[in-house]
Amino acid sequence: MRELVVAAGLATVLMAASMASNASADSKTDATQNNDEFVKCYKEGEAKGIIRNNNISEADFIEMCKNSVFPAYLEAVKSNPTLTFEQFVASDNYEVPVQKPGDHPEEVSAEEVKSSKSGSPFTSFISAKKSYKMKAGDILICYGTGSSGSRLIGHAAMATSANYIIEMSGKPHNASGDSWRKNNAHVKSKATFFKEHTKGSDYVAVYRNNHPVYSDRASTYAYRHMYKEDNPTYHITSTIFQKSPSYCSKYVVLAYYWGATKKSWGDGARHGIIPPHQLPSYFSDSFVPSYKYKVTSY
Repeated sequence: MRELVVAAGLATVLMAASMASNASADSKTDATQNNDEFVKCYKEGEAKGIIRNNNISEADFIEMCKNSVFPAYLEAVKSNPTLTFEQFVASDNYEVPVQKPGDHPEEVSAEEVKSSKSGSPFTSFISAKKSYKMKAGDILICYGTGSSGSRLIGHAAMATSANYIIEMSGKPHNASGDSWRKNNAHVKSKATFFKEHTKGSDYVAVYRNNHPVYSDRASTYAYRHMYKEDNPTYHITSTIFQKSPSYCSKYVVLAYYWGATKKSWGDGARHGIIPPHQLPSYFSDSFVPSYKYKVTSY
């Protein structure tokens, strides 16, 4: 009897491994077949109060699960066979920005709105629309299918000034070989970045640290010591405090850790991968950034 139980357990493990392997080979088909599972996760997010006030529609959630979340889950389950899709989505905050008590993000455009001298009431109304005034040290976290890769859901970057952003964007489209991994950090204009990440229903969540001095130090350090001087190689690894290799969200966390203060680091595990959408939770106490803006266009 004992041998039968062991054999049955082994068969279950082998079947799970086989399913993960088959799913990896045809993830798009599997994602389409899992619509009910995606809807179930959406309802769970609503029940927990995380998905609220239509911060993500059911249709957008399902589309994101199909194109980004489920493929990333298939990669994650290779190293953690017991991980369920529900657990994976919950750990990523149901694909909506982390929002602490007191956060009241405004929906804005990244484009500077120029005032008009025409005096027309209609023109005055248009010019009154809010625009995002970027500041050095702002943490930019991208949401939507256009900002995700095969292993990480979303993307993270940091503002170095009112007009420029520093990031590790990973592999460029149509790149071949591994030469792109070297010196992967680069600076991009505000216009270019937000045009790339606000297409369709994609948007950028802007988090701002409550210590302006540390924000300036972090952005300056990133530019001088993690771009001009020692530009890191791109690779997703579980070593957190080593500056190279690095990737988008780890790069931002280390800019604050090494460039501003080590007190910014929270009580989380000191080994593992930092998912972009969970980035705010890696800061400690008063260093936890506030969710200030939801940038939906440029």
